Amino acid sequence: MNHSPQGWNDWNAWNAPPPGPPGFPGPPPHAAPPVAGFGRRLGARLIDYTLLTMFAFMFFIVTVLVNPASLQGGEPQDGFYDAWAYLILFGWGVLLFFYDWLFHIAGGRTIGKMMVRVRVVRADGGRLRQGQAAGRALLFGLPQCLLCLGHVFTLLDCLWCLSDDERRRTLHDRAAGTIVVRD
Repeated sequence: MNHSPQGWNDWNAWNAPPPGPPGFPGPPPHAAPPVAGFGRRLGARLIDYTLLTMFAFMFFIVTVLVNPASLQGGEPQDGFYDAWAYLILFGWGVLLFFYDWLFHIAGGRTIGKMMVRVRVVRADGGRLRQGQAAGRALLFGLPQCLLCLGHVFTLLDCLWCLSDDERRRTLHDRAAGTIVVRD
């Protein structure tokens, strides 16, 4: 069997799709899916925030109930509630980062995006790369670790899609080279 580059070209020629009728270049290019609007994106974020809030609350309740001091009928040690307060105030952005990153690298969508039928893709329409998913999640989630200032940045970031071109990209979409499309 010929393993030269010419042999591979012959293989590709045999397996290429048939050309179209004379005078036509071939099959039409695949149409890009429609871009998701602001309403769908907002709905997906609200669903995600609700789910994450419920998860964080349940985690807090279970931690308080399973705390060794609580199991023995005593009070938690000094600093227990202070640690939780700091985690709630500053840990929300870290939780959002991991949630967005892991769901987007796994399938291009979070649970909220699944429910409203949108997904995140590369600007060329392909599946997200690891770095793109991490960068997008980093720019969206981690600023929310900063009280007030981080939330204002995230609000402006998300509202950016209202002023963008027809692709309706936010700042974290632009930085990562992604777009959000409807299914």
